[in-house]
Amino acid sequence: MRHRGFLFSLLSFCVSLPLYSFDFNSLDNLHNDHYWHTLLHFKNGESEINDPKFFLSTNGKYKPKEELKAIIQALINNDKSINCRFPARINWVLEQLPELKKKVVSHKCTEIEKILDEYGPKSISLIFPTAHINSPASMYGHTFLRIDADKKTPLISQAINYAAQTDETNGLIYAYQGLVGGYEGRYSILPYYDKIKEYNDMERRDIWEYELNLDKKEIKKLIYHQYELRDIYADYFFFTQNCSYNLLWLLQAARDNTHMVNKFKYKAIPIDTIRVIKEEGFIGNVKFRPSKSRKIKEIVNKIDDFNIARDFLENGFKKEILQNESAVQKSYILDLSSEMLRLKRAKADIGRKEYVSSLMKVLKQRSKIDVKSDYKINEPENPLTGHKTSRLTIGGDKDALYLSLKPSFHDIYDIDFGFKEGAYINFFDLVLKKNWSEEVKLQRFDFVNISSIASIDILFKPLSWEVSFGFNRSYKDELEFKLKGGAGYSYKNRGFLYYAFLNPAFYLGKKSNLSISPKIGFIKNFSKLKLGASAFREIYTDGTKVTFANIFSTYSISKDISLNIKYDIVDNKRKTGVSLFYYF
Repeated sequence: MRHRGFLFSLLSFCVSLPLYSFDFNSLDNLHNDHYWHTLLHFKNGESEINDPKFFLSTNGKYKPKEELKAIIQALINNDKSINCRFPARINWVLEQLPELKKKVVSHKCTEIEKILDEYGPKSISLIFPTAHINSPASMYGHTFLRIDADKKTPLISQAINYAAQTDETNGLIYAYQGLVGGYEGRYSILPYYDKIKEYNDMERRDIWEYELNLDKKEIKKLIYHQYELRDIYADYFFFTQNCSYNLLWLLQAARDNTHMVNKFKYKAIPIDTIRVIKEEGFIGNVKFRPSKSRKIKEIVNKIDDFNIARDFLENGFKKEILQNESAVQKSYILDLSSEMLRLKRAKADIGRKEYVSSLMKVLKQRSKIDVKSDYKINEPENPLTGHKTSRLTIGGDKDALYLSLKPSFHDIYDIDFGFKEGAYINFFDLVLKKNWSEEVKLQRFDFVNISSIASIDILFKPLSWEVSFGFNRSYKDELEFKLKGGAGYSYKNRGFLYYAFLNPAFYLGKKSNLSISPKIGFIKNFSKLKLGASAFREIYTDGTKVTFANIFSTYSISKDISLNIKYDIVDNKRKTGVSLFYYF
């Protein structure tokens, strides 16, 4: 028995020894391989992943060579704990080192293979919910990936999402924390229909679906890498390392020799990342999914007497209310009712019991009308057709030359083609002025300038609002700090978007000052031309009253070059300015 114990101990000791001796000096520059750096999210001398669980080596965040050695050593030692921690890394290392592959024990992760069987991925699409006009955090839009087992049933697909982990509801705190990396960003997988409910229904956002031309092997590599990131966090930065930027790492992991993340240093706006993905040859077919509100508005346009529809909606869906309506008009009103009930339920404005009871009542009436529901919703311009999101402006008037630079995104003077009309958001907008007889002066520097001009209609009554703060040269030619906000309403009629605001403001220069200003204006978009005008009367607490007015037109010479003409009035002073916009 003692001999047996001795032999068993000896055998156990031998099994615990490395399978063979590996010459780490033979690695040469494998640790500098671009794809290895992609798997580690390594950029500018360090990994952008902050979670220590993502690395096997204690120095892995800063030294790709140490992480590579740690993985190889774990393979040699038959360390099974890494099988499901680093499936993408293991596959790549064994592909690069075929001699090692022959020597080590198989390192399959049965858990991820079960997931692949469950998802049955046939294709992957990039999903882009467009701007949410009433939310500053969402005015750039959002992107995530959809894993499709069957293209005919996308709603039962799974979605890969990256987002900041927070329950913060205060917009200012959220913005600050997002700017300084105060939140953890994490990848997650959830049902696609949940995202449709969130974006398409509750937030009333249109969705663009860009099918990616990934083959079976590339899809597997992407899912392997996402699996490595399933419980991992990275610091979330609103402008740079955000939802759209971090999807690029997954796509680079799917297809080697792509360098998309290196194209983003100071900002990563969703539409810019989609452009880069297209340039890299990933995008195939494109599909538009209209928002719930867009469909509802299309139905409303077909109803002859909306007072009857309102009566039906507000008084228990009684069939007697529709008894004098034609079959076609009944079908429109009933379709509107079912859509409004679904919208209310998505927003939790109605309880489940009341929702089911009311919906059944509406659907029962609808089933007795032999009229097909066929609503042709006009597809807007693909966001990829719009101008780029940074702008250089060179212009002047009879008194001075102007040079302006803004890194993002889209303002009221820009052509709205490919963008959501009324959603205007700019950060770090710098304007320099050079009078003919004076030195260059700072005319304006806006840290933030947002206008949300959301039109009201028969059913929806969103509040329009605007806010800006930064430095501005006053009508007295004095540089002062400005904090200005306000709210109002807007209305669209025959293609004209009219708006009215009441804006309080605080100024701090040589003296502090407060003001209040009523403001009115309109916007009109054509395919290559945009017209607009605004006027406001600013009433200061020191008794000063100043009238400002502006008329402008912007003409698109090409996708990324526009000509802008403005006629400005400040009390009795009038001047015409001409500028050239270059987008990059």
